[in-house]
Amino acid sequence: DESHFEVFNRKNKSFVRRLPSESDKPFNFQPRVQGDGGSIDIWGIMTGKGVGPLVFYDGRMNGQSYIGVIEPVLLSFIEKNFDPDATRYYVQDNAPCHKSAFSMKWFAKNKINLLDLAAVSPDFNAIENLWDIIDNKLNDYRLNNVNDLQQAILEIWTKNIK
Repeated sequence: DESHFEVFNRKNKSFVRRLPSESDKPFNFQPRVQGDGGSIDIWGIMTGKGVGPLVFYDGRMNGQSYIGVIEPVLLSFIEKNFDPDATRYYVQDNAPCHKSAFSMKWFAKNKINLLDLAAVSPDFNAIENLWDIIDNKLNDYRLNNVNDLQQAILEIWTKNIK
């Protein structure tokens, strides 16, 4: 699945309780940086055995770019980690790039069984929850630029996700 991360703007939210008379006090405001500091898009895979490869990519996803991102890593990952005779399913949501004719043809050609889920369905698609865990763990890092963000995500993915 794919996810988008920004250097300064975390997805997690903060909730604050305060008295009505405190609403405009300085301690209620978080400093913001003009601009987002940069962002990255990633594709990753997870299985019952753990996480697989993580791919950083640029730009918007369509069917061809999606296959361009996963093709170099997915087939070899499946080959290395799974019995070729076992039935297995690749789970993806119904994002347009996943359901494009180009993508569907590629999956059929490579004999990859698909299990489709609703788009952005964290209750069913476990990796959506994994992206949220990564975003929360990024709060422990001091991120100044896209390179810092990429290195932090790689560290979390390889060392902290089991």
